[in-house]
Amino acid sequence: MSTDQPNVLFVLTDQQRGDSLGVDPACPRTENGDPLVHTPTLNELAGKGTQFRRAYTPISSSIPARRCLWTGQTPATNGCPNWTTEPWDFERTLPATLTDAGYQTRLVGKTHSLPQRNHFGFEHLELHAGLRDDDDYDEWLAEQTTGNTDEISHGVGRNSWDARPWHLPETQHPTNWTTDRAIEFVEKRDPTRPFFLTVSYVRPHQPYDPPQPYWDRYDRRDDIPSPAHGEWTEEQYRQHVPDHPRTDAWCADLPTDVDRAARVGYYGSVTHVDHQINRLFRQLFDAGVLDDTIIVFTADHGDMLGDHLLWRKCYAFEGAARVPLLLQVPGLDQQSVVAAPVGLEDIMPTLLSLCDVAIPDSVRGIDLSAVARGAATDDELRSYYHHEHGPIYHDTNAYQSLVGSRWKYVWNPVTGDELLFDLESDPLETVDRSDERDETVGRLRETLVDRIGDRRAEFDAPLPA
Repeated sequence: MSTDQPNVLFVLTDQQRGDSLGVDPACPRTENGDPLVHTPTLNELAGKGTQFRRAYTPISSSIPARRCLWTGQTPATNGCPNWTTEPWDFERTLPATLTDAGYQTRLVGKTHSLPQRNHFGFEHLELHAGLRDDDDYDEWLAEQTTGNTDEISHGVGRNSWDARPWHLPETQHPTNWTTDRAIEFVEKRDPTRPFFLTVSYVRPHQPYDPPQPYWDRYDRRDDIPSPAHGEWTEEQYRQHVPDHPRTDAWCADLPTDVDRAARVGYYGSVTHVDHQINRLFRQLFDAGVLDDTIIVFTADHGDMLGDHLLWRKCYAFEGAARVPLLLQVPGLDQQSVVAAPVGLEDIMPTLLSLCDVAIPDSVRGIDLSAVARGAATDDELRSYYHHEHGPIYHDTNAYQSLVGSRWKYVWNPVTGDELLFDLESDPLETVDRSDERDETVGRLRETLVDRIGDRRAEFDAPLPA
């Protein structure tokens, strides 16, 4: 281990859309044309580092996405092309590799590892899983409150489209608790060793329950956007819409005020997380280590928020599949933007390279450190990124997808249906162009078939020809 190796702060949120950063070009706009979503801390981070504007999850649900993130592998190479509850048993992970290299490795917040206390290479965990099972935050909260009061005693479920403000003091919110635990680590760490600190927030994942000031910030607005509704949506999803949907429904056509409240709660949660990240940055500054620390910010997947009649995740569409990804490297205080498509599996090789640690042979992601340093261009990265998800929620709900800097191609391996979106002119994917762009569709079909390789037996529909 070199004494001059950088520290690493890895901030991970759960279910945060790529367009829920004020600095993102697709961020919803106010009536004045300003970004609707208030994320000043993350905007500043983007202004000092690299913003990857086409960053995607390899598979848009929590456990398999995190398996890929921590191993640097794709769903196919990681054994998770669908939701899985298999115990984690990996030969090499990002935290394990950094632990072996002499780093202090700690995670505070959510792992979604299996089993729950599986460290998968971290020296220490302080857990808030949002699952009420062997949870350090839940135990702490029980000591702070009296009576039958817990994180969801307000009555809104963990996968609900319903929303309301937080019911306890703001300092008892899990977002604050996670930040507090991270600050404690910075204060008490071993100063003779570099650290890899992962701060993994459960929000803005449901419940959409930000503290009252964050709820009020958006609730008072008249320009909260309605969900996007593509022309193709009626044929694809209308038949799945129930008359009286469960609060955790994956497909629902909800009243306007309910849609609006979900976005108020969601955007409020995003801003709350942003402010708590600012607390953590201040602590790093006060400790004199901010300038020696690589900072990464991303999410495991996004949230449909009612777009195209869909809720939660597990889809190929931008709301669920695209995530924010920001990277700041010590000594490089300059803004850069990468438009080439990248994925969560690229984070492991990138960080290991920046930390001067050998990348295991098991890694399938690509090293983005050169482009972050300005030593390589977008053209030297991949042209199209492949992401996927097997059938979930409904036996016909699955996708294989390719996305580039402009075009996104989606193929359903159960029904054989195809969609094509021009993300430059239509970032909300409201118009399917598959019938009018034969040459583009044909080229992307061939590319997808090549990416799938010999996995033909996995799919119900024949591979696109």
